[in-house]
Amino acid sequence: MRAAVILAGGRGSRFGFRDKSLIQLNGKPLLAHVIDTLYDLVEEILISLRSYKQAKKLDKIIEGKNIRIVVDEVVGYGPIAGINAAMKALTSEVVFLTGCDMPNLKTDVIKQLFMLIEDYDAVVPIWENGDIESLHSVYRRDSTLTATDLCISHGEKKLFEFINRLDVRYVRIDEIKRLDPSLLTFSNINSPEDIIVAAGHHAKL
Repeated sequence: MRAAVILAGGRGSRFGFRDKSLIQLNGKPLLAHVIDTLYDLVEEILISLRSYKQAKKLDKIIEGKNIRIVVDEVVGYGPIAGINAAMKALTSEVVFLTGCDMPNLKTDVIKQLFMLIEDYDAVVPIWENGDIESLHSVYRRDSTLTATDLCISHGEKKLFEFINRLDVRYVRIDEIKRLDPSLLTFSNINSPEDIIVAAGHHAKL
C-alpha cells in the first residue's frame, strides 16, 4: 500500500503566524488543494500537526474523507517530530511526504517517485546546485521511523541529518522536468506574493 503524509504543523511568519494549512488560495485552504491531489493517488493519508488544538480547525477540510490526524509526540524538533509521529501511525510501507503549502503537486511526478523506490530507503529530487526536495519525496516507513528515532535521541533537528541516515536514490531535476516542464510541483507558499502567483497558475488549469 502507498500512503501520503502532509506536514501541516507550521505557521507562516509572513502571514502573521497563522496556520499555513488554512491560508486561502482561490477560495480554498492550501491543505485542501494538497488533499485533492493526493486523495485518489494513495490508499492512506495522514496529516501531521503540532497539537490537538490545531486539529480542531481542520474538521471541515477532512470531513467525510478517510484521513487521519497525528500529533507530534516530542516538542522542539519541527518536521522531524512530525515525520516520526506519522511513521509510527502508518500501516503502508511506502509514503510520499510533502508539506501543506505545496498546492501545485503533479500526480505524474509523484507516481514516478513511487516507481523508483525499489530497494532504497528514499527517493529524493535533487537540484543542480545540490539542494534537495526532502518534503517532496518518497520514503520507506520502517527506515524513516528508525532514522527519525535516532535523530531525536541524538538531538538532531535538521532534515538533512535525517536524510543522511538513509540509503537515498537521488533523482535529478531534469528528469522531473520531463513530467512537469514548469516544475510547478515544487512550488510552495511562503508569502502573500506567492499566493498571487499560485492563484494565477490555478486559473490556467
